[in-house]
Amino acid sequence: MFPTRYGWATQWRVTVRYFTTKCVPKTELKYTTTINLPKTKFPARLSAEKRIEVEENLRKSCLSELYNWNRTVLSAEKEFILHDGPPYANGDLHMGHAVNKILKDLILKHKIISGTRVHYIPGWDCHGLPIELKALEAFNRKKHKSQPESHKTAHEIRQTARSFALQTIAKQKQGFESWGVTGDWNIDHGYYRSLDPSYISAQLWLFHELYERKLIYRDLKPVYWSPSSQSALAEAELEYDEAHQSPSLYLKLTLENRGAGCPGLQQQRLAGRQVYAVVWTTTPWTLPANQAVCYNPELNYSLVQSSAGEVLLVGKDLIDYLGVQLGTTLSVLQTIPGTELQSLKYHHPLCEEKILPFLPASHVKAEKGTGLVHTAPAHGPEDFLVCLERKIPVENLIDECGLYNERAPQFLQGKYALTEGNQLMTEALADSILKLSTIVHSYPIDWRTKQPVMLRASDQWFIDTNSLKERALKEINLVEIHPPTSSEVSKKVIEGQLKKRPYWCISRQRAWGVPIPVLYDTVTKEPIISKSLLTVIDERLKKESTIDFWWKASLEELVPTEVLQQLGTSHDRLEKGKDILDIWFDSGVSWLSVLGKDRVADLYLEGVDQFTGWFQSSLLTSVAARGKAPYKAIYVHGFAVDENGMKMSKSLGNVICPKQIARQYGCDALRWWVCAHATQNTSIPVSHKLLGTSAENVQKLRSILKFLLGVIAPEGPNGTAKESIQQDLLHHVDHYYIQQLEAFHRNVFALYDSYQHNKAAATILNFCQSTLSGLYLHVIKDRLYCGTRNEHNNLKAILDYTYRTLSKVLWPIVPFLVEESWTFYENNYFYKANQHALDVVLPPASQSVRAVECALDLRHVIYQQAQLNVNTWLLEVVVDCKDDDLSLLSMLHPILNKYENSTELCELLQVGCIALRKATASENRFAVTVEKSDKPLCKRCRRYLVCEQNDKTFPICARCDGILRQRRE
Repeated sequence: MFPTRYGWATQWRVTVRYFTTKCVPKTELKYTTTINLPKTKFPARLSAEKRIEVEENLRKSCLSELYNWNRTVLSAEKEFILHDGPPYANGDLHMGHAVNKILKDLILKHKIISGTRVHYIPGWDCHGLPIELKALEAFNRKKHKSQPESHKTAHEIRQTARSFALQTIAKQKQGFESWGVTGDWNIDHGYYRSLDPSYISAQLWLFHELYERKLIYRDLKPVYWSPSSQSALAEAELEYDEAHQSPSLYLKLTLENRGAGCPGLQQQRLAGRQVYAVVWTTTPWTLPANQAVCYNPELNYSLVQSSAGEVLLVGKDLIDYLGVQLGTTLSVLQTIPGTELQSLKYHHPLCEEKILPFLPASHVKAEKGTGLVHTAPAHGPEDFLVCLERKIPVENLIDECGLYNERAPQFLQGKYALTEGNQLMTEALADSILKLSTIVHSYPIDWRTKQPVMLRASDQWFIDTNSLKERALKEINLVEIHPPTSSEVSKKVIEGQLKKRPYWCISRQRAWGVPIPVLYDTVTKEPIISKSLLTVIDERLKKESTIDFWWKASLEELVPTEVLQQLGTSHDRLEKGKDILDIWFDSGVSWLSVLGKDRVADLYLEGVDQFTGWFQSSLLTSVAARGKAPYKAIYVHGFAVDENGMKMSKSLGNVICPKQIARQYGCDALRWWVCAHATQNTSIPVSHKLLGTSAENVQKLRSILKFLLGVIAPEGPNGTAKESIQQDLLHHVDHYYIQQLEAFHRNVFALYDSYQHNKAAATILNFCQSTLSGLYLHVIKDRLYCGTRNEHNNLKAILDYTYRTLSKVLWPIVPFLVEESWTFYENNYFYKANQHALDVVLPPASQSVRAVECALDLRHVIYQQAQLNVNTWLLEVVVDCKDDDLSLLSMLHPILNKYENSTELCELLQVGCIALRKATASENRFAVTVEKSDKPLCKRCRRYLVCEQNDKTFPICARCDGILRQRRE
């Protein structure tokens, strides 16, 4: 029979060749007709063209019905809700999309095949700056070069952006379907888009509700502002330039009346000299907006004298640090507690007449700088809060383009603050600068334009996250985060974001998005929000199926007379708001359209970066609206990188396109790669080597399925009824294998349930190559091919159970392969026939398991002593073992102290005959003697030794002779 070196991934080809050409001479071919060889029309391999054809046919005929079948047939009592985070509709699908959607589909298909109904509505995020920028690019290509850019209207931009988004959605949808992703891809009800009228309507009413509850408000606050985009940005829309260069400026500010207002300063030590407070800044452009100096009352401060004779006020703990930074010796004249600084005042650096205060603040630290902080409430959140507490008005000197406005000093007006502003300010303050240098540090940039941003005060709409954070923190602590290795870190990330976020700016100054449904009084500038106005907007939205009328309609058209009367104003005193809602608010309220007011998703699954994005915006909006998180659990995955760990980009030329991968290797190979690699680390390696390995693994599985089908369904799906397992005919190795099979089934499903997909893939591959092919199929092949009819039928039933179990654990990962193979087994779709538990459950056989495990240990010892190139069926083995092992092995080999060749132990060890004896005295567990027999092997089974050759031309063993006689009879 087969030497043990044959791998069972090639079982099919080896089996056929062995019994037809290699091992049996042509004159002996008559025995091949007596052997039960596997027969099936299921192809061993598919060409790329044929595979594409098969996948497309299965997609149309089988998988397209899956979601609706699941919603119709499976019980609603147990429903699993996976809420789809909307991918952004601004480009072709990439490997990140493949990771995300296929991971979701693995979970959905596992739930379905386990008998659980799933709720999954795919969606798309359609608004925002990236799509608008692409619309502008397309718009500019169509316009004549001489036509000024200002001729682009909001309506024109929106039309182009919508067209681009819809085209992108159509392409992405086709890609998701091609990967076999479960879903109803029908636009009527199957998926959502943030540009759909129903989605926009729900969002507008939620805005109104939160405004009425004072959770949304309008105010002048510092926000991240992108001059290049001319819009406010959320933190999630920022990237950081680690090599950014900024000026590092130490500046002295003149204290009013040499600090005489501070009782702690000993004026006699000053001898009439001027005293300066020292501040440090990397943003000289913000100094015109300076309105205070902050200090920490818990720190101590010192008057020091520099080597130049100047008297400086600095933090006591920073004196040595400052001496090094300023390149001077600082001698301490006096030290006072921070609480003494509250009465100090100073002169504004650009305007001597403006006297400003010292303000206590906890954000001032003694880690770097001077212990005193330049404070411009228009350009810093801590600065803003300190001044807000003391009702100090904000002075905003920067316009939307990042230029100084008319309220700035004349020499700065019209200058770009981030570049010219820094230069002009350092020149204007040259006499007050103690040191000017350059610092390289991390600086926020616009994620799309890659240009620097600034903190700038502007009138924006905000969500009051301060009032939400306590509840949000409680909710996030109840949420499970997968994988467990990232749970603690991930929770700290989102908790840290929630704790430090006093407000969330939800307004943007762009054209492509959902308008904030607000009118403004042209005189008072106060916002006007009305339920009756929103009702009019909503009715028109449903009628026109687009919100574009907000930009096109006049106020007279938009605000009917009856609404105007309710508002108590006139059309000439109103103006429409021009802001749109932040796309993080836009996508963050997707739970409202998909889940409604009451339901909570069992799972949200997105990339790890969404802890500062969609996970957080969804949490805050849901807590604000209904006091609870929108999800019970979060699953995070990493990002696709090339084999060198580099992010994939067109500029680097390392992009691998999933569409090309699917065509080259097959969708199942792409899915196997996702399952095997996407849950291990934050970086997911992609290479043709790994993808090729995935394709090879899928091919191995195909070979195994082909072999099983050849045994259990030789006539195809219209063949005879399936056999049932007869327990009285089971060998100990059969009991062992079935127990291993059932444990494998439970283990894989448990790994699926805990989202450990990479371990599931490894477990499947290991079981198929080791337990199934490497052990069981190898051991039973004699009974399967050459045994009695009852033996064959019982093994056929076990392998039928194996095929169905294997199909069930494989289907979530490689549905195309499973559904294709199932067409050769049964006239039905696999998922329709297998949503319930498998029906073979055998009683425990622990003694059989122990006996087989003992025999496998013995086999290892025997094969170590036997020559590798010897046919093991020619081996005669004597085994001496101790009582415990002897008791177990006797279950497989009942006859002791003499050679026997027909026992289960011989079958399991694949040797000709064994003599089993009790050891008298030995340190080793097994004492083994191996000899090679000179007797010939049976010409039919190639297993049993032939002792008497009645038929000298075609000698066969007694077992085969008996079987052939039964057939003739």
